[in-house]
Amino acid sequence: MNSRKICAVIAAFILLASLTTGQTVAGGVWPARAQEAQPPAEPAVLPGEFEAGEILVKFKEQISTQANGQALAESVLQQVDAAYVRSLDGIDIELWQVPEGSELATVERLNANPLVEYAEPNYLMYAADTVPNDPAFGKQWAHTIMQSPAAWDITTGKTGVTIAIIDTGIDETHPDLVGKIVPGRDYVDNDNNPHDENGHGTHCAGIAAAVTNNGVGVAGMNWRARIMPVRVLNADGSYTIDVLDEAIIWASAHGAKVLSISIQLSAYSLSVQEAVDIARATGSLVVASMGNDTGSQPVYPAAYNNVLAVAATGQNDLRAPYSNYGPHCDVAAPGGNMTAYHDPNGIYSTMPTYPVHMTTFDEYNMNYDYVQGTSQAAPYVAGLAALLWALEPSLTPAQVEATIENTAVDKGAPGWDPYYGHGRVNALAALRAYSRPVAPVLSSIGNPDGDGAYQVDWNDVPYATTYRLEEDDDPLFSTPVVRYSGVSSQFQVTGQPGGTWYYRVRASNGYGDSPWSNLAWVTVVPAPPTLLDISNPGNGDEYQVAWSAPSGAASYTLEEAGNASFSNSTVRYKGTSLQYYVTGQPGGTWYYRVRASNAAGAGDWSTPRSTTVDPPALPPPGPPSIDNSDGDREYLVDWSDVAGATSYALEQSHDPYFAAPTQVYSGAESEFLVTGQPGGTWHYRVRAFGAEGGSPWSGQGMVVVPVWGYFPFIAERYSLRGIENGDFEAGSTRWTESSSNGYDLILPGGFPEGVAPHSGSWAVWLGGDHNEMAYIEQKVTVPVERPYLQYWNWIVSEDYCGFDLASVRVDGVPVDTYDLCISRNTNGWLVHTVNLGAFAGQSVALQIRVQTDDSLLSNLYVDDVSFTSSSMASGAASLRLDRSDRALTSGPVLGRPSRDSMAP
Repeated sequence: MNSRKICAVIAAFILLASLTTGQTVAGGVWPARAQEAQPPAEPAVLPGEFEAGEILVKFKEQISTQANGQALAESVLQQVDAAYVRSLDGIDIELWQVPEGSELATVERLNANPLVEYAEPNYLMYAADTVPNDPAFGKQWAHTIMQSPAAWDITTGKTGVTIAIIDTGIDETHPDLVGKIVPGRDYVDNDNNPHDENGHGTHCAGIAAAVTNNGVGVAGMNWRARIMPVRVLNADGSYTIDVLDEAIIWASAHGAKVLSISIQLSAYSLSVQEAVDIARATGSLVVASMGNDTGSQPVYPAAYNNVLAVAATGQNDLRAPYSNYGPHCDVAAPGGNMTAYHDPNGIYSTMPTYPVHMTTFDEYNMNYDYVQGTSQAAPYVAGLAALLWALEPSLTPAQVEATIENTAVDKGAPGWDPYYGHGRVNALAALRAYSRPVAPVLSSIGNPDGDGAYQVDWNDVPYATTYRLEEDDDPLFSTPVVRYSGVSSQFQVTGQPGGTWYYRVRASNGYGDSPWSNLAWVTVVPAPPTLLDISNPGNGDEYQVAWSAPSGAASYTLEEAGNASFSNSTVRYKGTSLQYYVTGQPGGTWYYRVRASNAAGAGDWSTPRSTTVDPPALPPPGPPSIDNSDGDREYLVDWSDVAGATSYALEQSHDPYFAAPTQVYSGAESEFLVTGQPGGTWHYRVRAFGAEGGSPWSGQGMVVVPVWGYFPFIAERYSLRGIENGDFEAGSTRWTESSSNGYDLILPGGFPEGVAPHSGSWAVWLGGDHNEMAYIEQKVTVPVERPYLQYWNWIVSEDYCGFDLASVRVDGVPVDTYDLCISRNTNGWLVHTVNLGAFAGQSVALQIRVQTDDSLLSNLYVDDVSFTSSSMASGAASLRLDRSDRALTSGPVLGRPSRDSMAP
């Protein structure tokens, strides 16, 4: 050594020794044999990223052979609101454009379509990752642990970022390094030719930035970064710190963004700390190895301020036994854990192509070989820092360091610890911090009480800085409202009006927006209606009760009572109207209140209103008496005479509320003969009139008129003691059908292929078209002894839950609602049971209804409707009708044929 250089010796962190005797060497002592290596930790599985608004679709082969194949393909496009972009060359796959945020939902819908072979997003990243063609890449296990291939999908680096390897120099002729080297400096020989005479610098340079994907040798952490070799160590791996001071300053001043230093000082140096501080202020990041002494003593330059200190891990992703540790440890990276020379548990990288100290005096191979140490861990981190600068050039050294630390995989004790620092570096996670975030996932919204206060939650998305939560009463978000924008991953909704509300959220950072999340929805019961003042200036027995329509209301219940506490109240009206006209009201003060209902339940009662009615001139007649024991369409309605009465008025109504009554008789007689009455349940009331005025209405009388259905060769009479014509074999007899799109609902055939009635030849088909509101309805008396409604249903849907709905309604109010969606497809007939015990003994309008939206198709088939005395679990597997002649193969067709072909 030159006698002029009397400062502290700089020793390279190179573990060179006899691997069997524990012989002392220049870099330290070979550690004892480690415990048996464990398998590398599985890399985290990340969701694929895809091009916003694009999907790939392949139709089944038979589509192209059908005469109407083009029309079928066009119909599928329209169903999912997509637009054809182009066909891929050489393969029968089409690129479609869809609304941004709907990619995954549209793909799922298409994959359920029998015309589609498959559909998928137009992925930006694939599970295979970007794997280079370097033949020795398979020996570089460290890249798998750090998820380098997936990180290279984001960036492989830029030539404008330079890594200074401040070490023993470089083999400037190596085929895996030549072409990447920028002018460097040799502070040992004081020239501009930093030729490597040891091998350590060449090995570190290949780890950080070997030429990659060139079909030669190994892959560097950074494919494109330039290498600046700065020689500060001689052939045996030592020298003095004055040259290190100069090297750090020179490399930073000549454009090196990252300074990789895998050397160890024998003592603390104020001058080196000052050089590091200057480099940091200039905009460079200094990365240094922790040392291989298996101890916690500070090692420099790793322990200096403004240095990213790197410990080593082995192939088992655990701390290498030789690696130093301590309070100055920042991160860990793969450094290897060898038990012999050329052991694949080391780090495989470039070695000089000519004899050097490591190949001549030790046993390493030329060209390439395995070496271990924190010296090998540090250049991995240096290469990663250069990748970050390639992705985001505006970052400061502090930001690069913080990103590497904050995205590291936590190892050892939770949080920071002295063995791994902030964790083992993860290249993919670090780069993803500067990519647009993935879509959040909205949780189901819990709102069991149906009120307007509930919380919307979603997951924390890595590297998202803000979230945008949108709300709409339309699942297609035709008029969305921004409900929240901020950093939280939840939002508390309060004071929400009644109705069904849909939510979606997206994450954002400085690099873009994520796709929209999945949809979540919640139904809120309506607010109390406002009951208007009742105008009755003359205290008459006729007046109107009216109320407002709160948001989300589907129906209303009006109660009447003779006291303000509403004890012994009477339901005066149930339905969808916003008013009710009272006539023939008895004398007294009458109180009214109303509440609104929807699928979530009933809201609170309104503020009551009252009116006073003067005493009537006459008492009411007794309730009408009706005898129809022979069950025909002719019967006598009679009532008691009222003293002083000169005439009577008789009204009939389909419902017990007389919301829209029909006067069928006015005259002096106290009876009336009804003839030709249609089948159904009929309610009657009567009032008397005299010289001084009228009486209140009587109590109600009720009669059930059976229906006769006439068919060729037979005549059959149906009983109304339950459901009449519940098997639909009499067609639409006794049933009212309604379809917003004009379809016949009760059919004797014409069902999609694969669907047949549960019994007989007739069944009901509800849905099967967009924006369809369809129902079948029958006036029934719910039997006291058999209050459970039971029917068989078959659900065939391609939609998602929350959009297309089926319901059972009593007097227009839903008492049972369920989704028609993919997850509820029954693949055959299942029984459905609804408890109508609350209506036992009452005459009600019973309705089975389906409401669809304008997107994906849903169908509900219904058959064999009846009342039963006990509950049967809806959808019980034991109740499946497994009939081979009705088994689904490829699934029923989802849509309806033209209306002309629907006619029975």
